[in-house]
Amino acid sequence: MTRHEIPLSVERLSKRVHTAIPLRVTRWDPENKPLLDVACTYDISPRGARITQVSGVERVGDIIAIERGLNGKIFCRVVWLGEANSELRGQMGIECVESDRTIWEAELHELEESYDPIVLDQQGRRIARGESNRRRKPRFTTKGVVELFDSNTLGRPLEAGLGNLSEIGCLVRTHDRVKPGTDLRLALAVGNYDVTLKGEVRHSMPDLGLGIEFREIRKGDRQMLQFLLHKLAEQQFEESFELELGAAAAHP
Repeated sequence: MTRHEIPLSVERLSKRVHTAIPLRVTRWDPENKPLLDVACTYDISPRGARITQVSGVERVGDIIAIERGLNGKIFCRVVWLGEANSELRGQMGIECVESDRTIWEAELHELEESYDPIVLDQQGRRIARGESNRRRKPRFTTKGVVELFDSNTLGRPLEAGLGNLSEIGCLVRTHDRVKPGTDLRLALAVGNYDVTLKGEVRHSMPDLGLGIEFREIRKGDRQMLQFLLHKLAEQQFEESFELELGAAAAHP
């Protein structure tokens, strides 16, 4: 079965395409005075978009209005802001608050998602499975939601929990049986951030879940994955530091 045969209601909601669309943006100052600006999309989805950061927007939850051409104005909520020293600096994520409207239906219909290889060496070649430097990729425990799309079935995606995450794979916590060697498309959601990848089930353990090796990442999502891994590394360091302080206090 091809990806076009997956039910539209499932496929359309998770679809995101990498495209640059110029936008007019309206934001409001503390006195509710409208201020005009411009932005451009990095990628778009039915739910929202990733766009260049708008000057003066400094808080998650702020409402802005976006316009393009003659397609009218649509209101969006800011769901994340790129941190100054992160891979997402100068970017922001927005989500439409009018669920029945979108201003890029044509692009979502006409454009296909594109994917990049997940692991490359310095010469841009894919690293062969099993090479030692793959095993050195750090893996971080985290919580999140995963939707698994199997191109060999017609059903809705399998929903599961995310157990851990690395640059080249993840552990998915589920009691559903999926055979090793199965190719999947994974939509990962950690907080307000989401990443979509393609991978292969390497291990299926009834009491633990699925060990999945990534093969490709949706174009534009590599920065998001790197940002998530850096945040998880910082969190792990902080937790280890607190444990060390606790141990030192308990044994002066």
